[in-house]
Amino acid sequence: MKPINALSLLVATGALALAMLSFDADAQRKLYRWTDKDGKVHYTDQLPAEAVKDKQEELNNQGMAVRTTERARTPEEQAAWEAEQKKLEEERRIAEEKAKMDAVLTSSYPTEADLARAYKERFDLLAQSLESARVGIRSQEKSLADLLAHAADLERNGQNVPVGIKDSINLTRSQVNEQRDYLERRENEHTALQAEYDRLLARYRELKAAPSP
Repeated sequence: MKPINALSLLVATGALALAMLSFDADAQRKLYRWTDKDGKVHYTDQLPAEAVKDKQEELNNQGMAVRTTERARTPEEQAAWEAEQKKLEEERRIAEEKAKMDAVLTSSYPTEADLARAYKERFDLLAQSLESARVGIRSQEKSLADLLAHAADLERNGQNVPVGIKDSINLTRSQVNEQRDYLERRENEHTALQAEYDRLLARYRELKAAPSP
């Protein structure tokens, strides 16, 4: 066997080291795929300055994308994206509030009868208030009718209507109008309460009918 001298060994070792360095460099070299604003796809080992705002993909040695960076949004796209995020956040908040209300509804009223009982108390109070307002209106309307009739009798007899009677007529007419306004408000409250009860009752039945998660 021919002996290997020191110089040959050194050359061989250096060549091996260079080969390993070259292999290392190839293994660590990055490849990028990026799409410009016109939709044209480019492959480069370095990203040019104009690619910063475009969609980029870093590829591995097998050509598989290992990291993707979407292109920068235009001001219009950014505004639309922010508006969409705001909309989604509002929808999420509403959904959370609805879930909380559903939980309160089912925990506060174990049965449908409990819900009906609670609202019956409110309906009864409103009914009493409405009846009281109607009675008051009828009474004041009678007083107003009597005052007007008395004033008319005086005028038919050629007498002047006293200031006190005129003042009473004006005051009673004003009170009748106030009572009518009050009655209308209470009737609107009753209508709103009925709508609220119907809505909650329908939702309660949905929740009770739904299977437990």
